[in-house]
Amino acid sequence: MKTMMLGLKEGEHVKVHCTKRTFNMEKDFEISVTVEDTDQLLSGAWLNISIIQVFATALSELCFHDDCHPNSIGFMCPEMISATMLKSDADRILLYITRSMSALSSKTFILCPYYEKSHWMLLVLFLSKREVYIFDSQQKKRNLMIKEPLNNAFRSYKRLGGQSKGTKLTWIPAQCAQQPGSLDCGYYVMRFMYDIIMNHANSQDLTKDFSRTLPYSAEEINEVKDFWADYFMNNVEFLA
Repeated sequence: MKTMMLGLKEGEHVKVHCTKRTFNMEKDFEISVTVEDTDQLLSGAWLNISIIQVFATALSELCFHDDCHPNSIGFMCPEMISATMLKSDADRILLYITRSMSALSSKTFILCPYYEKSHWMLLVLFLSKREVYIFDSQQKKRNLMIKEPLNNAFRSYKRLGGQSKGTKLTWIPAQCAQQPGSLDCGYYVMRFMYDIIMNHANSQDLTKDFSRTLPYSAEEINEVKDFWADYFMNNVEFLA
């Protein structure tokens, strides 16, 4: 992959096609990936949002096309639900989250990679149980900006379905692997998503079934890096 990207100059990018189905968008779009993004992934540096988008796209395609993996997982776009977008266009993002809930209502889990204050977390929405699991690799008390919009979107989603009761979400800190370094959060979010799909897609209680606090090993992190790189190399489009 590094050799493939060597022809790019600093600031230049390639693109990975993403269908509107992946993140419940209004139309297909392209994910831009720069040589700096791939260098960050290979070197273990802090991860840009495009890396997480491509990884979630790869997992979504795996769930959709591979009969060996469950089609019980949905995704929200990490760029759309980021704290930056919530600040700049709150009404649009509220509509996006509500629409995504409606489109993914049959899924067991909706995986929501979330970025706020230079830190990646994974929010796992369990609609049928009205729960949100917080997978945070640096667990501490946080006043998440997305909490109120997600709660409001859930109320709108329930009302659109004609329900006035049971419109409150319960937020649950998940017991999950804790990162040893300051730059690892993006890799841990990728691994959380990977593990949920591969091992816990039909879980009815992630707090029970996903109970680990020990850091991920280098082999476990390299596995998700390799998964990302394999999908990227088979789907990248170089710009003319």
